[in-house]
Amino acid sequence: MKALIMSDAHIVKNNKSGDYWCRTAVHGYDFWKRYLNVFDEITVVARTQYLDKIDTETYTRADGKGVNFVELPFVRGTKGYIKNYFKLKRIFKSVIKDEQCGIFRLPSLPTFMLLSEFKKKRRPYAIEVIVDPEDAYNSNYIAKTLLTAKLKKECKIANGVSYVTKYYLEKKYPSHSIIFGESKTYFDTYYSSIKLDESFFYKERDFISNIDDELKIIHIASAINSDVKGHSTLLKVVKSLKDKGMKVSLKCIGDGDRRNYYEEMAKELGISKEVRFLGLFSKKEQLRQQLINSDLMVFPSRAEGLPRVVIEAMATGLPVLSTPVNGIPELLEDKYLFHPDDVEGFVKKITSLILDRSELQVMSNCNYQKAHEYSDSILQNRRDDFYQKLKSLSK
Repeated sequence: MKALIMSDAHIVKNNKSGDYWCRTAVHGYDFWKRYLNVFDEITVVARTQYLDKIDTETYTRADGKGVNFVELPFVRGTKGYIKNYFKLKRIFKSVIKDEQCGIFRLPSLPTFMLLSEFKKKRRPYAIEVIVDPEDAYNSNYIAKTLLTAKLKKECKIANGVSYVTKYYLEKKYPSHSIIFGESKTYFDTYYSSIKLDESFFYKERDFISNIDDELKIIHIASAINSDVKGHSTLLKVVKSLKDKGMKVSLKCIGDGDRRNYYEEMAKELGISKEVRFLGLFSKKEQLRQQLINSDLMVFPSRAEGLPRVVIEAMATGLPVLSTPVNGIPELLEDKYLFHPDDVEGFVKKITSLILDRSELQVMSNCNYQKAHEYSDSILQNRRDDFYQKLKSLSK
């Protein structure tokens, strides 16, 4: 059986060989392969950029057996989608072939557009809600209002709805089965998008006997195209800690249009020696090693579903400070959550952790244990059950 998958992924095609790749491991072949546990074949619809040469050290292979791609124009931002609206609409009319069911990863404008076309075929479909549009599009009132309303409507009528959170998104965007009760036709579940193999786990850290004068902070955001992940707040935190005489360093992993902006901001704040921007890591082992070599993740995010990077940090025994956004409170205690703009709150907490390493030890132990709830063996069983229900309807 074949399924159609629509995702707001960024895929790159090698013009010469025709292979498909992605800049991070997030949307690599292993990600799409999870659907093949239930379906024989999937068609992935995604934005595609074209390159004549692929650096295999930087990119991860995305295609493979059972995974086929349908290319969309490489459009970025709400304005770009609006400008190309009619072009995308024409493409979507021809995208749907012989797929017996569809899975749509929401919210994004093009995914909603393809979903609208797919519903005309009267084939069963499911939605995977991966983020709250009210937060993700907070800086764009029109997009925020439109996509929030659309998501609430679509969740109520889709056959299946899965959420990356356990409670938050379900309450805000309830599915038909949550409102009226589960049946063979309508069903829901929750699971993170993360793929967390046992090999990724490290151990609970020893912050008592292993004392380093410098606290090594890490921040991870695959796309640095806005301040959604809290880079401005983080740099101000490092500045304040330095002014207080605290020995700290910061590694920022990720890349994008605003990377240079934040590098300049670090210079202006006088913290260039304390801050390094390392770019993207396409291999999960490289990311894991960066986490292992750190003491604390600080993640002042303004919009999330359930952030993979936080769970990955927890799996390596890393203490984490973040924000009370969407599903993050399902991962961390309230005392480790601060408003995205609360520079002083982050600074006070980090200062207390530097002065009392025993709390870092407790945080490490709790996070390491909590991360096991998101191990791939547990989540994949939940995914398989969800996909199997959709497949049954397709028959």
